[in-house]
Amino acid sequence: MILIQTGFLKLSFGGGSDANYYNSYAEGYINVAVNSWPVILRYLNNLGLYSRELISYLLFFLDIIIIPLMTVKISGLKIKDNQKYYFYALLICLMYPTLLFYSTDVYRDVFMVFVFLFGCVIVKKCLSSSNIFMFLFLFALSVSIGFILLDLRPYLGYAFLLSLLLWRISFNKKRIIFFCILYFLILFLANYIGLLDELTEYRAGFEDGGGGSTLGLNFSNPVMFIPNFILSILGQLFGLYVTNPLAVILFIIETIPFLFMFIYVIKNIKLADKFIRFLIIFFMLYGSVWLIGNDNLGTALRLRFYNYFAIYICFFYILRLKSLSIKKGH
Repeated sequence: MILIQTGFLKLSFGGGSDANYYNSYAEGYINVAVNSWPVILRYLNNLGLYSRELISYLLFFLDIIIIPLMTVKISGLKIKDNQKYYFYALLICLMYPTLLFYSTDVYRDVFMVFVFLFGCVIVKKCLSSSNIFMFLFLFALSVSIGFILLDLRPYLGYAFLLSLLLWRISFNKKRIIFFCILYFLILFLANYIGLLDELTEYRAGFEDGGGGSTLGLNFSNPVMFIPNFILSILGQLFGLYVTNPLAVILFIIETIPFLFMFIYVIKNIKLADKFIRFLIIFFMLYGSVWLIGNDNLGTALRLRFYNYFAIYICFFYILRLKSLSIKKGH
């Protein structure tokens, strides 16, 4: 972190000016807030509690300590019972270079991941509660967290809130195929009648504005929407559009473990309980928006945080369930 802050080690994943903007708003040099994060920073500044360096170190602490511990807790792993999986999960979180980069300044991303994971903790408790009053209380708290996410990034909050309503949808391998076909059909029809125009027009702005490395997919042709959307998934979510040596490194460290976990989750989808269904539905809803609306490969690295963490949790959660069933069988 110190090497990056002092400029000795230089990395760029896109959106490098965000931290400068947030700091300027916090200190009162800018008065236009694009989301609630700079508002939070200015509130801290008004209380005399804001320091760019202090907030950066706090975010760094969240990234290397709190977020990994929250991930293993949500996955249900315990160091006493699942030592190997526990440390694997910690290692995956600690070896997430893009998230580490965004913990070195006052970016909002680490804070949003923290809020998202905290929301997952509450949702998990809510869906496992057998007491109706506790369920309603935790559900209301989950909705409140969803609105916080909505203020931080609208489509992140929308996906979280909508997933709270759709978690009852059950999955198995046959249903996954059916839902995938239905999913693409709904997206095709939505795009064809113009419901996705705002997203596709926003995406076109990346190419028109020369906004760095892009896939260059043209979503203006409705007939080509599904092929282009699949290419967007492969290029941005699965990192298969490699443009430089850094992209190769990130593919090896970030994407390959994610791909392995993603396949494992799909293969064992029958073990999905209420909470895992919530995460899978969130994965699809959130990914649908940014994979259609974004065409900047650097930005994709930070937008996919929530998709990756959702799969991390699903993977270790299911792995623990399978391990328990094997032990019981013996």
